[in-house]
Amino acid sequence: MQAEVPESRGGFLFNVNLVFLSQIAIYGFAFGLRVVLARGLGDDGLGTYSLFFVAILVAGGVANLGVGLGNIYFLNKRAYPYETLLSNSLAVLGWTAIAGWLFVGAWALGVEPKLFVEDEAFWLYGLALPAVVGYTLLTSFLHGSSRFVALTVVAVCQGAIAFVGVGAVYALDELDIASAIAIWTGSFLAADLLCLVLIGIGRVNPGLVLVPRWDALKEQVKYGAQGQAANMAALFNYRLDQFLVAAFVSRAGVGHYTVAVGLGESVWWISSAVSLVMLPRLTAMEKEDAEEVTPLVCRNTLLISVVGALGLIAVSPIAIQVLFGGEFYPEAFLPMVLLMPGIVAASATRVLGSYLFSQGRIIYNTFATFIALGVTIVLDFIFIPLLQVEGAAIASSIAYVCALIATLYWYSKTSGGSLVATLVWRPADIEHYRRVVRRLRGGKRDSGVVEST
Repeated sequence: MQAEVPESRGGFLFNVNLVFLSQIAIYGFAFGLRVVLARGLGDDGLGTYSLFFVAILVAGGVANLGVGLGNIYFLNKRAYPYETLLSNSLAVLGWTAIAGWLFVGAWALGVEPKLFVEDEAFWLYGLALPAVVGYTLLTSFLHGSSRFVALTVVAVCQGAIAFVGVGAVYALDELDIASAIAIWTGSFLAADLLCLVLIGIGRVNPGLVLVPRWDALKEQVKYGAQGQAANMAALFNYRLDQFLVAAFVSRAGVGHYTVAVGLGESVWWISSAVSLVMLPRLTAMEKEDAEEVTPLVCRNTLLISVVGALGLIAVSPIAIQVLFGGEFYPEAFLPMVLLMPGIVAASATRVLGSYLFSQGRIIYNTFATFIALGVTIVLDFIFIPLLQVEGAAIASSIAYVCALIATLYWYSKTSGGSLVATLVWRPADIEHYRRVVRRLRGGKRDSGVVEST
């Protein structure tokens, strides 16, 4: 059977391949940045940088109010004019910048100019927060419009600027935490400007930015906040343990764990690409078509993730020593191995989460993620004091598996689909790949039809 998607959205296979290649570039730059930071700052410095990075991600996740997710949903449902959603988003960005500046100033006056970082690095919180929130809000318009080429250009430029900038400073032997953070922040500001140009500055209504359309903004926040709550819980699942490692172990331990997590998350390249492309596409599909496509995509994504995880474990002992240096091996290797079961499970969770989002059941993603967050918190406080960095990896891995189990329950409840068909690869899928190869050899671009076997 065939599930048809409007051709104007471009081919599913083409977009997955495009986004996958962009993920390689994006994560490649992020990986390279992590290598340079590890070499230039050492394990303790990398740990400090990572704590600033996570603090900004947490603050930015709260500050954007879920409006980015709301944009993706309402753009595809065509519920509000594009210009209204864009202007409302820029209003939220302005409020975020003002709130961030006030918080940084109040913290400096009431406590001291120090929060994981100090001196000039501390004041960069005031720029980093709106830069990251702006990136989330603006790229949602490229994502929601399925403009994956433009989205790729913005994301790759951000990663390239950060990597090249930090690499240049490192080559000059001038790299420190403040310069690393300044360059990282600047990369997001540059990406925000580029994204706004690609969207079209002319589409911004200054009047609506100053006085938003409140009924639309209310719906953007109302729907998006459900998903953003899940994103925040997921962020805590992914990063909360870094704060606890800093508290119970050391900042050097955070550096070791950052390397382990960074390596492990490379397995997510394919699932990230697939879920990114599927999100708007499934939202635009009829329910029956989405139910046909999702199991095929999920089980094949899961299989590729397992193969990738095994390959990464095999090459990591050498890769860690060559790239990051002796101070990160073997300290980062075992935590990475312990993370793998959970990382593979999370690959399937991402695909199924896109389906639930498309059916207006985003709250189920939130429920599943909060279940996992509860598991993370409990197990972190048990395992990290006992097993240190390895304990953090075990806790996270178990939590990711719990998130998959919960997501499978709500996916089955919503779609009525078979869990075996969703998770277990079928030999019949080979024929699907053969059709893809024949189509490519024949020079035919994927027309927007996804075939379910």
